[in-house]
Amino acid sequence: MTNAELKKAMFYEERLNSILLRIRIMPNVKGYPILKDSVLQVSMDSSKKYNMNKSLYPMLAKTYNVTVGQIERRLKILCDNCKKVCDHKDLSCVFGGQNVQDISVKQIICLLAERLNLEYRAMLYTQNQFSFA
Repeated sequence: MTNAELKKAMFYEERLNSILLRIRIMPNVKGYPILKDSVLQVSMDSSKKYNMNKSLYPMLAKTYNVTVGQIERRLKILCDNCKKVCDHKDLSCVFGGQNVQDISVKQIICLLAERLNLEYRAMLYTQNQFSFA
């Protein structure tokens, strides 16, 4: 892994932790690492968002030594609890003003991954704008 890729991965992980805490998905919840890994995988390789059931979920199931059904169930429970607990304003702010009650797990993963990508590009842009080297 190159230095640039390592910086990008660290940025993504730091921002994702911050976003998940904002929408009250805590690190001690059972599905947290699975959600986090799924978002990071999709943000690093956007082709995984098109067929999560056949590419992403089996990889996560192998990593966490569970079945694909358990991966889907943990993610669904985690996201449903988030919708119940979190303030509607925070959720719509994170997910771009969409009606969060109708949003699926796959959409949440894709929206979080896209947000990470946009924030990373914005960070690179502002660094390039203000560098005088």
